[in-house]
Amino acid sequence: MSRRTAVQCQEKTNNHQLTARIFQNKVRTNSCREEKLKTQRDIAQEIQGISHLLGTLMGYRLGGPMYFTNGSLERPTFERNSSSKCLEDSNEFLEELQSENPQMYALLMYDSIGKEGSNILHGNIDQLGSYSECTSAQAPSGKFSGQYCKLTIKQGQIDYDVAICVPSSCKNEDIMMLEWLGLFEKMSFIAPAPILSFLVTNNTYRVKSVHCQNNVPHIDAFVGICLFVVALFILMTIAGSIFLAIKEWKSRSSTNELEDGFSSTHQRYGAVSLNKINGQKFQLTITKAKHESPEHNATETTDNSTGAGSFDWILTSFAVQKSVPAMLSTENTAGTYSVINGVRVLSLLWIISGHVCHFILFNNLDNPVEWLVSVPNNVLYVFSLGGPFYLAVDSFFLISGLLSARTLLNMHPEEGLTFKILKDYVIRRMQRILPLYIYTMCLFIGMYSLIPWRSLGENATSHLDMCKRTWWTNLLFLNNFIMVDQRCMGWTWYLANDFQFYITTPLFIFLLYRSRLLMIVLAGILLLACFIVTALISWFLKLPIGLHFDSRLFTHGVYNIQYYIKPYCRYGPFLIGIMLGILIHQRKTPLLTTKTQILTGWLSSLSTMAAVIALGYALDDSVEHYSVLPALYQALHRTAWAAAVGWIILACEEGYAGFVQSLLSSKLWIPLANLSYACFLIHPAVIGVYNGLQETLIHYTDINMLYLFIGHTVLAHVLGFALCVLVENPIQTLRKYFC
Repeated sequence: MSRRTAVQCQEKTNNHQLTARIFQNKVRTNSCREEKLKTQRDIAQEIQGISHLLGTLMGYRLGGPMYFTNGSLERPTFERNSSSKCLEDSNEFLEELQSENPQMYALLMYDSIGKEGSNILHGNIDQLGSYSECTSAQAPSGKFSGQYCKLTIKQGQIDYDVAICVPSSCKNEDIMMLEWLGLFEKMSFIAPAPILSFLVTNNTYRVKSVHCQNNVPHIDAFVGICLFVVALFILMTIAGSIFLAIKEWKSRSSTNELEDGFSSTHQRYGAVSLNKINGQKFQLTITKAKHESPEHNATETTDNSTGAGSFDWILTSFAVQKSVPAMLSTENTAGTYSVINGVRVLSLLWIISGHVCHFILFNNLDNPVEWLVSVPNNVLYVFSLGGPFYLAVDSFFLISGLLSARTLLNMHPEEGLTFKILKDYVIRRMQRILPLYIYTMCLFIGMYSLIPWRSLGENATSHLDMCKRTWWTNLLFLNNFIMVDQRCMGWTWYLANDFQFYITTPLFIFLLYRSRLLMIVLAGILLLACFIVTALISWFLKLPIGLHFDSRLFTHGVYNIQYYIKPYCRYGPFLIGIMLGILIHQRKTPLLTTKTQILTGWLSSLSTMAAVIALGYALDDSVEHYSVLPALYQALHRTAWAAAVGWIILACEEGYAGFVQSLLSSKLWIPLANLSYACFLIHPAVIGVYNGLQETLIHYTDINMLYLFIGHTVLAHVLGFALCVLVENPIQTLRKYFC
């Protein structure tokens, strides 16, 4: 801001006396207090001088380079209305606070400000204050209320957050101006953390950014569409349930009336009409069963050939009376591999456990250093981000490859993969994935737009903003390549990889009926290519095997973006699944015929799984001692894990798995397996909501994490069940009816 501009702003402002008073808090000496108001020109000159001084210390300059606000670059613009109102309300708050009998609201605002706590050496450096205490403060004048804001402070090489409570009329740029004028430091709102002086050589600090928590819902057109989609399926479910209940009630009433009529006829004419009674009742039962069956042919009845009949079927497909029994059924679908249900459920639980720890570690713990020092290096914590990352995801890729091969082989492509077969193969997959995917995304966007976030809600609002920008990449299954650093519902990278892998299956099925040798050679070449690419990426980027307390913790995004979500690094387990699916489908006789085969297979499988986990802890993958071994491990361990799990599935299908087969094939897994896709989609959102509604940091202990895991798992399955009843089961029923 130039001198001329500053003068013009001062001439337009009617409350320049307040500006001068706050400015004087910064420039006056302790020995005297200026009582004479400065002229407008002097104020402008001194503001310009202070801005130059603070700009030199902080790397900013008022009217010069841009500064960060909410993570984005903006140029300071102090409009008259916002700045003057903020200054006026701030002055009122300070006067009330410094009076002999301070108002309660002023004490609440001041008391809610973040203060330095204990356990700093273990990572408790954020000063979050009290969100609820700040927002509960209301000025008696009614002009403003308390507004919770967090300043991100950089002191030496350490960044931390300090919460302040300011009048609700203040915006981010106003708070930056007040900080530049020294208001917060003068009132001891913020100051260099004394304990950090032992950790850093530089005791000066600067404010990097400001984030004020504004919980007024902002419903734009995009959010409105998402909320409409969410509400539509809820209304359809309610309408369908009521419609079916009324229809069943009318059917029962008609049956009772008919029975009463037949009863009186029987009494009048004797036993001659008894057969007619029973025959009529039997016919009514058949008619009702045909009407309720989702697998019916529309040409079987006259009513269903009309538009009204189709509308009835659409409504009844959404009825909970149909969806709930279908989701709770323990009957295996014909032709499925029963052992997959147990593998799927146990893998999902492992993933949820990892996400509970992962999401809390980087945002919500008050002792993250203690966690990083103890947990990742202890094999007992392999289910909570210890050792290699998320091996359960590779089990899912294996299952997906197996099922994709079975699906295509059941479409009888022996005579050749026609366009119709390929079209039906791809469309069937999209019909299976997209409806619930789109609905969950709409639910995520709508829910995150309406929730009143608290002290730790900025990550949730950031995810919401990213979804508004990149939702289309999810629908195209390209969110693992396009704008990956801003992807919506970041955990859905798996679906992008899975769909990209899925469309490669026809190539192997085509070669199966042309040249099996060529199919095997191609599979080997692709596996080798994936190994080489993954090893090179790991070697040049020195990727860690797991979480480590070193400099790579701050470049964790590199591991995620360059390796973890890329299909050329994750294709191995899916390809193993394709080969396993072809092997099981093509077998004419048992594959395992001798005890030597069975024993060798089990020993190899179990030892491979143990080695994959053990080497994740034993290998030295630190930056200083990085060698070829961690790179080779990174390239091979996921495919090796998938091969070991694949053997277990094969042994169960061959009947040589004993109690393992009984356990994994139990019918108790079937309802949970039916919910697995919905739970996968919704559980990270559940964890994010919990984290964003916290006002204080969580202290890591084993019992705390266990309770969080159990709570998130139960709630995710409850919501997953609701999603299946609302969306997945009705859509799949309609797909069978119309397709």
